[in-house]
Amino acid sequence: MKKIHILVLRSFTGPFILSFFMTMFVLILQFLWMMIDELVGKGLEWKVIWEFIFYASGNLFMMALPLATLLSSIMAMGNLGEHNELLALKSAGISLQRILAPVMVVVCLFAVGGFFFSNNLLPYLNLKSTTLLYDIRQQRPELQIKEGMFYDGIADYTIRVGDKDEKTGLLCDIMIYDHSNGSGNRSLTIADSGYMRISANQKYLILTLYNGCSYDELKESAGERKYPFRINNFSVEETVFEMTGYGLERTDGNLFKNRSTMLNLNQLTAVSDSLTRENNTRAQQQAQSFFQLSNFQLGASDLGSAHSKPHRFNADSILKTCDVEQQLQIADKALTLARQAQNNLISQASDMQFTNREISLHNIEWHRKFTGPLSCILFLLVGAPLGAIIRKGGFGTPFIVSLIVFMLYYVTSMLFERLAKNSEWDPLAAIWMSTAVTLPIGIFFSYKAATDRRIALPKGYLKVMELVGKFLGGKQ
Repeated sequence: MKKIHILVLRSFTGPFILSFFMTMFVLILQFLWMMIDELVGKGLEWKVIWEFIFYASGNLFMMALPLATLLSSIMAMGNLGEHNELLALKSAGISLQRILAPVMVVVCLFAVGGFFFSNNLLPYLNLKSTTLLYDIRQQRPELQIKEGMFYDGIADYTIRVGDKDEKTGLLCDIMIYDHSNGSGNRSLTIADSGYMRISANQKYLILTLYNGCSYDELKESAGERKYPFRINNFSVEETVFEMTGYGLERTDGNLFKNRSTMLNLNQLTAVSDSLTRENNTRAQQQAQSFFQLSNFQLGASDLGSAHSKPHRFNADSILKTCDVEQQLQIADKALTLARQAQNNLISQASDMQFTNREISLHNIEWHRKFTGPLSCILFLLVGAPLGAIIRKGGFGTPFIVSLIVFMLYYVTSMLFERLAKNSEWDPLAAIWMSTAVTLPIGIFFSYKAATDRRIALPKGYLKVMELVGKFLGGKQ
């Protein structure tokens, strides 16, 4: 290996390692912030939380890898340009393509490794993280009580909460039905407000009620029915519920194994083909059913001959031979058949729309196996020439520029992916649209860097970048 290659690789490796771990750290913090309501206050062990973070970091890894490639390539070429090392290499007759050759080889290896990670390991991590998240959500049933709905997740009790303050945890307009005696709705407790909490040993749910009363319908002796009942008024009362089945119960992963994010390329292809055949078969069956229901078919005598003409009749002339009552019966039956056909078509259309959405999800995931790893190469084609043009090392300016490029790519990807999920765009065109938008930018920057032409920037751009860089602690 030539010393020039070693110089370029050293300039790239250090920023890449720093950028990758920094990006992973930021993405994990963002992920935890989004999932904070699912994890905090459920009595989970730290081992379970770290396990969930580890499984969920698979998708974050596929986001951090291209972003770190973009940021490190800008930093590496910016450092070489700022110290005039890039200028010296070009003066020696070495083109920018030859300078970037070793980095391109390394990034291609990243892309290949990212593909195998996305195809073989990521589905397993997605399955584990989805299953564990489902188990975590089942850990605290009291947090699943929704406003204005009856909740029966606690054995022998039904609870209704009129209003709930998410910040303070205050429950208002509480209604509790006690079915523990097995005799129906004989015990009812109503309270103006209250709080829920878990006991220290995590085995009991304690409900503290304020300003309410309880109604108990008493058992009556044989004979005349007098409907006896008891009313107890209270200002403060604590009700304790035993949390049966305490502990994080692990769900079988087979419950989610058929989702698109849990499959590799071969499985995605097989499921997509199966769903397509299912939709085609359903469409053919629906067409035949509608054809038969509408009575637009050949007569029995016409079916025996391929050359016979279709049987024709005049419906109006036949209808005129019937009396008024018969005409009304015929019209009513025709209207019933038309409504049945309409309802059947609506139902089948809804099923086919759902299947089409599943096909789109599988096709999106199939193409994402390629677009994710290839984005590493794409961002190198954008970042390296851009760094050579900017000629600014450090962290401030490269961070701002890489963030702008990445947000353009990410927002475009998410926008068209949403259109594909809603069957408004073809998945192939939608998933590759972000690449189609970013690739011309990379080609433009590569041309400018190879021909040593600077890009016309708006007035005050460098001053703003300098201030932002100083704010972020970058070297300017």
